[in-house]
Amino acid sequence: MTRTIPAARRRTVLGAALLASAALGVGLLSGCSAGQITQTDTQVAPVPGVNAQSADGLIELRQATVAYSNEYKPGSVVPIDVWLFNNAKQSVKLTGVTAGSAGTVVLVGSPAASAAPSPSSASASPSGSKSSSSSPPSSPSSSPSTSKSPTPTPAAPAPVGSSKIGVEIPVGGFVSLSQSTKTYLAVEKLTGEELRAGSALSDLTFTFTYADGSTTTITVPELPMTVPLSPLPKPSAVVGHEGE
Repeated sequence: MTRTIPAARRRTVLGAALLASAALGVGLLSGCSAGQITQTDTQVAPVPGVNAQSADGLIELRQATVAYSNEYKPGSVVPIDVWLFNNAKQSVKLTGVTAGSAGTVVLVGSPAASAAPSPSSASASPSGSKSSSSSPPSSPSSSPSTSKSPTPTPAAPAPVGSSKIGVEIPVGGFVSLSQSTKTYLAVEKLTGEELRAGSALSDLTFTFTYADGSTTTITVPELPMTVPLSPLPKPSAVVGHEGE
């Protein structure tokens, strides 16, 4: 015997099924949307560093950091890594960097234009002519002179870099200043307290000069030390519970 389901009951069951399907679809859509908004849109770059723009918005500073070290003691050289981008319609030069009271910032790796003096020994080359005097040679019994030539003063250590900074950034181009490129910025002699891992340089100002002579600056309140990337520690062996 065939059993017939009333029409009103069929409509009720069908409506409940449609509502459940719609609720499931909304849940799936909200889950995907949450993934795009809360995970993708809020992700930050895995490489630490400071990103900043110039006052006119045309020059960008990216991934600026202090090169990693366990510590920088007072008097040591503190390398700085930075990427510089030029979005202006004219070329621009990085013409100066200050680091507050930390010390003088210099450019390392740029060839220094200095005139080397001629060696003074060149003028003291021995002459090929002999003396025409007919006087006899001195007596062999004469005592030799005891005077000694003065000890030469040791030369002062050469500076690490040049305080005259002039790094050109082409139109629409960029420059990477880091130890890996052999040209980088550095605090020549750190003053004050030592700089340890996890600390930062303070009050840095980068000055840029455009081809037309106008200038702009980028101020970095704190420049952190980069953290070396290392693999995650290996997980420990799984140990079962006692009694299992």
